[in-house]
Amino acid sequence: MARIVAIVVLIAALGVPAIGWAQTAARAGIPPIMGISEIKPGMRGVGRTVIRGQQIEQFDIEIIGTLRGGGGIIPVRHLILFRIAGPVAERSGGTAAGMSGSPLYINGKLIGALSAGYLFQPDKRDLALATPIEEMLRVLDLPSGAPSSAWPRTFRAERPLRIGERLVDRVVIAQDVPQAEQIEAALSGVSAFVPASFPTTVSGLSPRAFRLVERALGLKQPLFQSEAEPTAFKAAAITHGSSVGVLQAKGDLSFGGICTATLRVGNKLLICGHPWENLGEVEYVLTTSDIVTVVRTLERPFKEGNLGEMIGKIDQDRGPAIRGVLGQMPRMFAVRVSVTDKDTGTHVEKGTQVVRRADLAKIFATAMALTAIDRSRDAVLGGGTATVTINLRGKGLPRVITRTNLFYNSRDIALASLLELPEALNFLLYNDLAQIDPIDVSVDITLTTKRQTAALVDAQVERREVAAGETLRVRLNVRPFQEEVVNSRVIDVAVPRNFPRGPAVLVVGSAGPQITVEFPLEERVLQFLLREPSPSPVDALEDAITLFEDFGKNTDVLIRVVPFGLPSDGAEFLKFDVFAGRIIRTDWVIQGETQIPILVR
Repeated sequence: MARIVAIVVLIAALGVPAIGWAQTAARAGIPPIMGISEIKPGMRGVGRTVIRGQQIEQFDIEIIGTLRGGGGIIPVRHLILFRIAGPVAERSGGTAAGMSGSPLYINGKLIGALSAGYLFQPDKRDLALATPIEEMLRVLDLPSGAPSSAWPRTFRAERPLRIGERLVDRVVIAQDVPQAEQIEAALSGVSAFVPASFPTTVSGLSPRAFRLVERALGLKQPLFQSEAEPTAFKAAAITHGSSVGVLQAKGDLSFGGICTATLRVGNKLLICGHPWENLGEVEYVLTTSDIVTVVRTLERPFKEGNLGEMIGKIDQDRGPAIRGVLGQMPRMFAVRVSVTDKDTGTHVEKGTQVVRRADLAKIFATAMALTAIDRSRDAVLGGGTATVTINLRGKGLPRVITRTNLFYNSRDIALASLLELPEALNFLLYNDLAQIDPIDVSVDITLTTKRQTAALVDAQVERREVAAGETLRVRLNVRPFQEEVVNSRVIDVAVPRNFPRGPAVLVVGSAGPQITVEFPLEERVLQFLLREPSPSPVDALEDAITLFEDFGKNTDVLIRVVPFGLPSDGAEFLKFDVFAGRIIRTDWVIQGETQIPILVR
């Protein structure tokens, strides 16, 4: 199923040296081209697309007019307004998602690619917009690192155009459908179109993992979940009009859509006629595609299809087109998840390859882990204990970095067990101490309904006044769940010599973050996925690795001496000449916290 341009795709001003399109079109492999100045209303031609399987079929087109884009310093660009007709158009229900990129020809000359459909009103789905081929050709040989720039928001017709009962000379790009309705109701001679938007397809997720991805990506259009099993098919050669897939994740979790190839020159493809996200230089997956059918819904028709083998990469995501390179495979980030339910013996393994984008890697890795847990337990909610081991590999790290932690939650152990995964991936993907080329992450999770917690019963200090540089003696009492025996230990805590004189607080509790019932776990995971990564509190990579692997575990009792007025969960204690506290290892998830006021002389 393709990413859909809901109404209009605008042309990006690429900011690269202009090359005469006629000169570019003379290159070997580029078919005869008709420029925008030659295209006139009433001209008829054909388009090429795939409606079923991999067979390329033709639909009829009639030119209605051309639109000229404005925008001050933005170079003038054009769109072609046309109407589709014929048996193929009838079978597709008009302009359908997945037809983007379909090449259009007049008198055998390529004029551009279908790039948008008039989906604002269902009775006008035979209307479509095309990106002129001379705009798309700029992307064909675009060098790496070329900048992107803004798109124009308003287009003017060279002469008034009739769209239904309206005579239109301007097209205004609205933010959404309600705004478009207001504009059309208030202004005569103006047709309001909805900006480009991209409903996409994801497969392999549990329902709430699907919801998590949808919220984390912040998609304006619905995200469709495909439950169909992958179907093997023999791929035909890719040519003008072929259906292709664009993926950002491929494996047990797949995320992407279907477009049409406009032009193939050697091993390069121009596809879609519009951007995916207009991010410029990218590294996505290019696959073959086999169309099952066109689904004609009341909201919009769309192609339903299977994505096949990886045949290359997408390396440019620009306003006029997306560029694919056949035979050159993208570098990917591997995600592997293994979940074992000790109570039932159920074991689930999942794996996917994600494009090398840090934000997507975090979202998809977390969603895949949640899916694996949900599938292993065959339930959404349920308390218990989880042992989670995260292994990170990357060039620039001295070794495989491993963190193991124990989690407990009385209502939803699945989400609770994933609270550290986004931060672990931040360490690998956003490290500010060293340049790390991420390779993969593996997550091993063991679940049980058995509660493995211990309550902090009490903490007492021998004296409440202490001099800087002296030792504070603390008696710690911990009781494991449903056990009568209280574990008692006496701990000596050093007060740093450079500790500030005055009031302070001895804080005793779990080294891991406290999870409040008032804050839903799904919101907490989403917050961790979306928040800006924090800089490392230390100055050396080896120290950061030590903190990542050993510090902040739920099974550790953390005793800290904190100057009065400073947050008890901060890293200020790292700034003293010695560690202003102690860490006590246990076999249980520690619950509860005690704070004791003291005076440092």
